Amino acid sequence: MNRLNKEAQNLIEYAIVVALVTAAIAAMSTYVFRSVQAAQKAVDQEFTGE
Repeated sequence: MNRLNKEAQNLIEYAIVVALVTAAIAAMSTYVFRSVQAAQKAVDQEFTGE
């Protein structure tokens, strides 16, 4: 029974790590998207001469 508990604990730990990494990527994607938009706007302004 002890081995089964350790395997379950390892599985839960891996699931928590995966969830944290996924949450961090989701949070960062908003900032990356804004950064890409700003870069595109800067390029567009450079070409239009504004």
